[in-house]
Amino acid sequence: MTLPTGYTKAEWEPIVRKGRKLIKQKSSIQFALGDLVIDALVDHPRGHGEVAEVLDLLAHQIGINVGTLREYYEIAGQWPEEKRRLDVCWSVHRTLAYVRSRYVLIRKDPYDPISKENRWTVNEAEKVANRAFDTPSNKEERLARTRRLLHSDEDAAEVVKEMLTRPDVRSRVVADQRARNLLREAQYEHWQQVDREIEAEAELAPAEDAAEVQEAAEEAVPAVSYKDAPLEILRLIGTFASFFVSLQRIIPEIHAQDYNEDTKAAVLENVHKARMLLDWCESAITTGRTDMDKALASLLEDEDGE
Repeated sequence: MTLPTGYTKAEWEPIVRKGRKLIKQKSSIQFALGDLVIDALVDHPRGHGEVAEVLDLLAHQIGINVGTLREYYEIAGQWPEEKRRLDVCWSVHRTLAYVRSRYVLIRKDPYDPISKENRWTVNEAEKVANRAFDTPSNKEERLARTRRLLHSDEDAAEVVKEMLTRPDVRSRVVADQRARNLLREAQYEHWQQVDREIEAEAELAPAEDAAEVQEAAEEAVPAVSYKDAPLEILRLIGTFASFFVSLQRIIPEIHAQDYNEDTKAAVLENVHKARMLLDWCESAITTGRTDMDKALASLLEDEDGE
């Protein structure tokens, strides 16, 4: 075993043993999570988005990134339990997952020139995989090689941007519901980050700039004396504020192309009701008349099931 400078064998070996034990535990958990998805899909349909739905919901409900859980599922599927080696880490299994002769290869430990031991490491697994995929012969091998080459997020992002300049690629991506959901989530997260940065810049702005912003806001919104305002007005303004905040959070998550006509009709019906209620509110404030017209009364009676 190669030792770092300044360490004795007696010092270094226990550290390595403990690290290998922890990696073994982690690998066991990674395979267990992949097997969990496989078991969850037994006797259930797949092929029409069901796998993506199970992965998305399960990942959200157990607190793991959906991409990570999908990878655990895919690797577990490439390595039946009886073909795995408990003393070889999950990362090696992942690297060899799409090598056709993997079940034979993993039985024999290669020589590791760094530790000077016969044992599987990710480096040695990558050497084997790269030799196996010099000329990929099928889709799985091509995708496996691409994933390894695009290991860094920066490289992957550059390639994705380039690929999206191809019309057929764009068409295939937006035709996939899971891909559309991921793009929408990414866009929503991006603008949330932009909003946070703008707020942070505003907090750091000079006092005179902040005063100008405050003055503009006061000119744009009629002043209300909360001390003197009637309770019903305060409740009304509070309801509007809650309504505005809720819509600002929910609307960016809408993906109308995935909804059926009944779903859209249900939402639009509620939009219509909201407009009528807002008209009623405006009439009450401007004219003092608080009685509702027959159409609105009928609409609300239908809503209450009377």
